[in-house]
Amino acid sequence: MKRTLGFVPTVTLIGLGLGCGINAEPLPQTPPTQVKKLTSDGLHNIGGVASSPDGETFYALAFDDKSQPGVFKTRTDNGEVTPLLVGDPLLYPSDIAVSCDGGQLYVSDMGLGSASTSEFAEDVKPEASGGGIHVIATDSGDRHDLQATGIGRAAGLVLSKDCETLYVTGWTTMGVPALFTVPVEGGSANVVAQGAPLVSPTGVDVDVDNVAWVMDHLARGSNGQGMLLAINEDGDISEVVSGLGMGRHGGVSLTPGGTTAVIPVRNDLTGASSLITANTQTLEVEVIDTPDIPYPTGVASARNAPVMVVAGEYGLHIATFE
Repeated sequence: MKRTLGFVPTVTLIGLGLGCGINAEPLPQTPPTQVKKLTSDGLHNIGGVASSPDGETFYALAFDDKSQPGVFKTRTDNGEVTPLLVGDPLLYPSDIAVSCDGGQLYVSDMGLGSASTSEFAEDVKPEASGGGIHVIATDSGDRHDLQATGIGRAAGLVLSKDCETLYVTGWTTMGVPALFTVPVEGGSANVVAQGAPLVSPTGVDVDVDNVAWVMDHLARGSNGQGMLLAINEDGDISEVVSGLGMGRHGGVSLTPGGTTAVIPVRNDLTGASSLITANTQTLEVEVIDTPDIPYPTGVASARNAPVMVVAGEYGLHIATFE
């Protein structure tokens, strides 16, 4: 079921260059029309998710039946779940992105001291130890650290459209909430924006104009706490939608063709879950009810295919554009 919200989101268009462009392939720019459950095979506390470029494999950060953190992959044709890396050195993996050739995963890890309850954002402490950004081979699970100086703690990440830069949300070494960019091969992180209105940034996506779309659990906007923010290359920040009840991981993803941001949310009063969709050009905001995803968390688009993955705490779902 799709319905239009009764409010208009506040957005400042001046200087942001919000046009997301059109991919060479005729990929969908409008909201998904169907969401179906793919699997719940032994996974729980699912957070960040990602899709292979061709949309044939989904990747999820979750905990196994022994409560060990891990990276898992799932085939979209049969829903079979395979562990890729479980346990040490993972501590609290929070978000995940796939390289443009599909050969590597980039995983942000919040480290020790992260929340162990569903009230994730309230317990986040930027001084937590461990974690960082892992680089993991999608075929073997082999792992190494991405050396990225200047990031005190990484929460969310996504790969730029030109495949050369990681956009990372988190905290500076001084504990200030921020959005960073860092080369995919590692190096010194650049601070794009830091401080207010950022409070507890989490999921992030980026469009072809290098505008970052950042979720923040605790930032408060015109419609309440929980925001989607647009941040351009100059660090200018604008409110897109606020009053969003995000889950443990506040996910956001543009549709495969860009233009429309998709955000899994949950109404704290009714318990109802839905996908909020916000057209970044027309500012139209809609709601797609998703009653089969009781605790929504992450979302991600395939780079080259008309498909998205949507996660709940206990299952992966596939969104299509039929």
